[in-house]
Amino acid sequence: MTPKEFEITLSDAEVQLSRLKHLYEQWFQGIERIEPKIPRKQLDRTLHMLRKVQPRNTALRFRFQTLIQRYTTLQTYWRRVGRQIEEGTYRRDLLRARRRREAARADRELQRNRRSSSPVELDPNQDVNVDQLIEQASNRVDELLATPQPSSSSKKLDLDESSVAAAPKPAPQPETPPATFGKPKSRKPPRRRPASNKSAQASRKTPPPIAARAKGPGDVRMRQIFDSYVDAKRKNNERTDKIDYETVAKSLKKMVPKLDRKHKGKRIDFKVVVKDGKVGIKPVVKK
Repeated sequence: MTPKEFEITLSDAEVQLSRLKHLYEQWFQGIERIEPKIPRKQLDRTLHMLRKVQPRNTALRFRFQTLIQRYTTLQTYWRRVGRQIEEGTYRRDLLRARRRREAARADRELQRNRRSSSPVELDPNQDVNVDQLIEQASNRVDELLATPQPSSSSKKLDLDESSVAAAPKPAPQPETPPATFGKPKSRKPPRRRPASNKSAQASRKTPPPIAARAKGPGDVRMRQIFDSYVDAKRKNNERTDKIDYETVAKSLKKMVPKLDRKHKGKRIDFKVVVKDGKVGIKPVVKK
């Protein structure tokens, strides 16, 4: 591609980018229904063709790099707005929803005001049964006359209250103490405890304390094993900063019951050994 052809293609790409920007703006405003993907693919093909040919002219190279940077910025903006449109959080959609909500609220208020202020309109063409209206009104008057008056009921209530107040009060009766009941006696004979066999109790042996039954090393011996282990690691040029006494002692004490079950009646001890260039702790069974 000659520099002249490159310049013509570059100018065409700039026009395509400007047109694509206007199409996206129309899509954001709701004028276009779908995203302009076909013009965007055409622009991508043109830019891909221009990337293959790098001209020696500095001005053309500068124009091409500026076009690429502008297209990259617009791509980021289009991607962000497209995601907001899909999620329903775009400013245009929010404003439209707010305007619709306000219009619906104003319409409801207008309808409510019309119903409350407008007089009753009668249709002159509608047939009205006057006899039926008169009969309903007379029935309503009869119901009102048949209901008792509140004054007579209040007088009767006052009379009943005065008669209740004038009635003599009954004499107070002496209070009777509450009845108490004793605990029922059981009819079953008491159980007799069997006499304890002193000879059997004497034959039983008191279990040894926990310290006597322990087959593993004590705390002093465990500390010596740990110090020897750390010293051997230092001599072997191994790391000792992550070694903890509690962790080592716990792991060794966990091995003691298994070794005790395997070697019954024997004392368990540990020693530090170096095997295959690594420092370790090996259990030792003593008689």
